[in-house]
Order: sequence, then structure tokens, then C-alpha cells
Amino acid sequence: MIVYLLMLVAVGVAVELWSIRHALDGIEYDLKLSAPLVEPGEPFEMIMILTNRKRRFMPFIRVDENVPTGLVSERPLTMENYTEQRSLLSGTVYLMPRQRLTRRTRVSMERRGRILFKGATLYGGDFLGLREKPMTVETQREVVVLPKALDAATVEAVLGGTLGDVSVQRFLFEDPMITLGFHEYTGREPMKQIAWAQSARAGGLMVRTYDHTAERCVTLLLNADTFAFGSYGEQMLEICYSLTRALCERLEEMRIPYTFLTNAQMDGLGDGTGEVADGLGKAHLNVVLESLGRASYAAREHAENMVERAASHAERGRRFIYITPVRDDLHRQYLDRLREATGEPPLTIVAQEVSL
Repeated sequence: MIVYLLMLVAVGVAVELWSIRHALDGIEYDLKLSAPLVEPGEPFEMIMILTNRKRRFMPFIRVDENVPTGLVSERPLTMENYTEQRSLLSGTVYLMPRQRLTRRTRVSMERRGRILFKGATLYGGDFLGLREKPMTVETQREVVVLPKALDAATVEAVLGGTLGDVSVQRFLFEDPMITLGFHEYTGREPMKQIAWAQSARAGGLMVRTYDHTAERCVTLLLNADTFAFGSYGEQMLEICYSLTRALCERLEEMRIPYTFLTNAQMDGLGDGTGEVADGLGKAHLNVVLESLGRASYAAREHAENMVERAASHAERGRRFIYITPVRDDLHRQYLDRLREATGEPPLTIVAQEVSL
């Protein structure tokens, strides 16, 4: 009897050791996100996929998914870790042999930026239910939260008004006119076409000859160089990102091709230049919006370098809009390069001077 009891104990110990050693053999975890780009607060789905590759029943698996702090979930979050900016989304399941389980969870995020979901830790139970064996699964999935869209009244207040002495609507939407040359004043031309400097050199009134067939095109320059302004500069940058989005959407409505260029570092794009060439349409807009979502609070180059790079490729008649968090009188010095290159003064939008 004692021998049988000892044999039973030995078998139990062996099974226990084997069960804890192989508790998660054949178990695979994966995560998918239902959308690559979302609006702030817009629901999307975390799709967890657990697969049992073995022919044995798994009565207990605990899944702790690493999710970003600030995530809003229909399931409760646990163990907030503010140091690592991570939280846990926990749950338990069982798996039948060869079963694939899919669990969908509706979540949302208010914070703009590149949001990372970094894998999970799985826990498998032993034969006696006394211990758990952990297994860490490294995956990295991302969703980009776009900058907040401005309400219609705010957009009209900004784009329908004036910045300094400049009408934004007129700056954006009046037909461009490129100077082709000069001819003598006949008395029929409007006074504003008289070129006074050319008239002085010629000894008589000379007026400009314009090319009225030029296509309207705009370049948006977004300055993210706010290192000297700390957290205040970051707040103003968020306004810049929303303003830039509003400008892009308005240009799309008016069918005006536009280029986007920023000196902000792009999260998740390595050495990405932050430049989107001339274009129009939903796909073009989405590329720009994704750039605005990925844009960080750090600049990869000074504003003057970005402006010089833009001016070196600018053609006559192109219009530039320079969006910056705070006013800096030094900006005027290198923005003059844009006037020289295009013949058009740039429009400057300063976030701290815009009432939202």
C-alpha cells in the first residue's frame, strides 16, 4: 500500500514538474489593430489572437497585454505604470485542442501621437493549480492619433480673418500672377501695376506684364523648433498641428495643390524628412495628417535651415505659409529668402497669437 502511495506521489510530482515546464508549449499570441490612423477619442479595436497548436486542452491561460497609459477601454485596466507609460489589460481564457481564439476590445486614445502596443505576458497554470509559468511575447503594433480637428467656427475665425494686414482668404485663393516683363504705361493699366523702380531706371512709367495662366500652389512650412520654450512651446506646437490640419483641409476643399514641409522629428520613421510633395486628394491628405500625428516635440534642424531648403527649390509665384508656435523676430531675416525666391511675401501664422 505504501509502495503504491509512493508511486502515486512520484507520478504526481512528475506530472506537476512536466506541466509547469510545458505549461505554454504550442501557445501563440498575436495582436492586430483595426485602424492605422484614428481621430482623438475615436474608438478602434484591439484584436487579440491566441492559438493552441497542441492536441491538449489548456484549462487556464492568463493574458496581460501591455497597453499605453491613457488608453480608454471597455474592459478595466490594471497596474498603471506611469514610469514606463504602460498599463495592463488582463484577462483569462481556456483553449481547446487546436483552437484559435479571437477577442476584440474597443479602445480609444485622446492623446495625439504614435501610440505603441508592446506585446503581452502569458501565464500558464500547472497540473495542481499552485503555480503559474510566465512567457513574454514581444510584438510592437502602432496606431497614429491625428491632431484635433478645429471646429468650423474656429476655422472660419482663423482663415476668414486677417493676420497682421494680410487677408488669409485672399492670400490663399486669389489667382497668382507671375511677372513676365515690363512695357510702357499706356494709361489703361491700373496704377498698382506700375513698377516704380523700373520706371525710375527707364525714365518713364513702366508697368508689369503678368502671366495669368500660372497655377495656384502653396507650401506649408511647419516649424517645430521650440527647445527654448519648454512645455509652453509644446502646448503651442499642438495648436500648430491643428492649424496645419485645418489649412490642408481648406486647400483640399478649394482644390489647390500643396506641399508640406516640417523640421519636426517623426516618431517611427527613422530619418524621415517630414516632406510631402505637391498633391491633392484623400491619399495625399492622409499622408500629411499621418505626418502631423507622428510629429514629435523635437526638431531635427533649425527653422532657418528648413526655410533655406524650401527656398532653394521654390519657383516664381508659389505661396508659402509659415506656421510657428511662437513669434521670433529672427524669423523675418530668413523668411525674406522666400520672398526673393518666389516674388511673393510669405504668410506667417503664429500659434500664440491665434485665439482658439
